[in-house]
Amino acid sequence: MKERAESHPTSPPPRWGRLRVACAFGALCLVWGMAFVVLRIGLREAPPLTFTALRAFVGGVALAACLLANGRPLPLDRSTQITAVVMGTANVAGFWGLQSLAILRITPGEAAILVYVQPLLVALGAWLILDERLSLLAALGLLAGFAGVVLVIGGQALLQPHSSWVGYLCALGGALCWAIGTIYFKARPAAQSLLWIAALQAIYGSLPLAMLALAVEHPRVVLTLTLFWTVAYAGFGASALAYVLWFSLLRQHAASRVAAFVFLVPLVAVVGDSVVLGDRFGPSAVIGGALIVLGIWLVNRQQSASMHKVRTAKFVQLNDRQ
Repeated sequence: MKERAESHPTSPPPRWGRLRVACAFGALCLVWGMAFVVLRIGLREAPPLTFTALRAFVGGVALAACLLANGRPLPLDRSTQITAVVMGTANVAGFWGLQSLAILRITPGEAAILVYVQPLLVALGAWLILDERLSLLAALGLLAGFAGVVLVIGGQALLQPHSSWVGYLCALGGALCWAIGTIYFKARPAAQSLLWIAALQAIYGSLPLAMLALAVEHPRVVLTLTLFWTVAYAGFGASALAYVLWFSLLRQHAASRVAAFVFLVPLVAVVGDSVVLGDRFGPSAVIGGALIVLGIWLVNRQQSASMHKVRTAKFVQLNDRQ
């Protein structure tokens, strides 16, 4: 893989303007935030693993068909295929599967708050595994974020004595899988096709989900209008199109500078959950969510500067080897 990357020198992807990055993040936050509400509605029509497998397969096949129709051939190189398999395992089978299991047991707003500790897990993983320097502000951000997690879970458990601890663990497990996928993707060659990775990760990730659903859920899906539009939203919008935006933003140097705006996703989810589904949240959930937002912001103050330096250094080293 190293030799392949070195034999195809590439220039850094063109930088997006701040307005374009902000608009892309805003659209992404809106689509992903409302996806938590849509998933809860869709899970009334099909079991969680079955629904997630349908969502992934429909979105992946649709995007792949569009790419083939537009003359974009299927990439068969080993590097792209490995990226797609790993991303499918982490982002789809792991993250989406656990997310659906969480939403089935806890409110969409709670699931969104806990899933979006992902930026904190990325920062912690980079410090522990990649030996990246952690500033005092970033360390305080991690502490604030994880204190927020404790408040959200503990407060909701007191407010609702029959809260599902399995649901909370599934949401945090989904966040961990997403963090692993994010760290892995950032280390992959920049020349790989974002659109094809988005399509292939969904298709590859749907296969273990489908096999597990057949073994555990023995699904008998009844086609209804609600199932159709929720799968369409989750498959086309929150899966294929949203991940194209997400991958594109990960390739942008400027994306890290506005990464803290990801906190809008749980905010959108909580508001949508309250308006559409009528769920209510105690003060501990509000304070805990605010602490998580503060933690993400503090961590990204360091990340915005350091990631630009790291990516620039890697590109210079790659060109020096040519």
